[in-house]
Amino acid sequence: MRLIKEGKAKMVEEKKRQREENKLMKEAIKAQKAEQKKYAKEKDEWESGKHALRSIVAEIDSTIIETGSVGGTLLTRFAEKGLKYRVQVNPIRGSILWKMEVPQIGQDPASVSEVPYILFVLQAEEFCDLINSGSFWDHVHLVQDRYPTFTVCFVTNKLMNYINKCERAQYRNAPNFNSWKRPPVEEVLCKLATHHVKVHSRQCADEAEVADHIVGLTSSLANCRFRKPLSWLSVHANGAVIPKNFIDKDLAKKDTWMKALIAIPKVQPRFALAIWKKYSTMRSLLKVYMDSTKTVREKELLLQDLKCEDRVGDESRRLGPVCSRRVYRTLMAEDGAVEADAAAE
Repeated sequence: MRLIKEGKAKMVEEKKRQREENKLMKEAIKAQKAEQKKYAKEKDEWESGKHALRSIVAEIDSTIIETGSVGGTLLTRFAEKGLKYRVQVNPIRGSILWKMEVPQIGQDPASVSEVPYILFVLQAEEFCDLINSGSFWDHVHLVQDRYPTFTVCFVTNKLMNYINKCERAQYRNAPNFNSWKRPPVEEVLCKLATHHVKVHSRQCADEAEVADHIVGLTSSLANCRFRKPLSWLSVHANGAVIPKNFIDKDLAKKDTWMKALIAIPKVQPRFALAIWKKYSTMRSLLKVYMDSTKTVREKELLLQDLKCEDRVGDESRRLGPVCSRRVYRTLMAEDGAVEADAAAE
């Protein structure tokens, strides 16, 4: 009897120990899942760009802060927007660079990546001196050689104000003001736009505009890598002109397929609506276009008999062969660089 009691006690103790172990194991699994969920959520937030403004850091060359009158206003704007910056000595004088710093998330280590953009803040006198001395284009080539994949931007402060001031002073004191020569700034700025790839310029009227431009650019650089890339159709669809009397304005703005149809040149919104009613998705229309049992002519004229609403609202007008052929040749064009009008011919 004593042995039986001891055996029962051991069994009870064993079961109790197993229950405790199972409980601890479930709690550990639950905590692990919660940690994984938290890690996945945090990772998704960083990858979606929700914390983009927290991760970008502007590296400002110390000469921008130490010389000129831009530095104080610029740092104040950065502080107001809660953006991070570092004042340091950059490889090229007067430049601003950007980096994206992502902290360690779970098992993923912290990472730092360069933003392929460099900006130069030039005071008006400095910019004019570079042009008059003939060293401005050498400076542009130096920057492009050091940062070949970067977009370059030259921001000038009070440029035209400075030139006008010098011209007035030269006019009033002509005998004593022969040393100053007006630089061909308009020609230089035009040549920057027409002869150089990924080189921009921006003229600012005062220090506040310079600071606002740089702070706004910082926000755009942080967010741009997380935006959905635009296609040719989406760019043109966003700028498509939708008549005021068009009934389904919300549909034209929200439905991607409808926007793509409206983006095709010379396809009116009411024609696009008629196509959308018959083929509610691009896939449904492409499925017919890809049907090997149909001839090219049949596919080109597939949409010609669709009825669209006239100005009164009656569905009495056909799309016609021209519109049908235009939609087919645009969507099935093999050369992506061909113009829409050329594709429809």
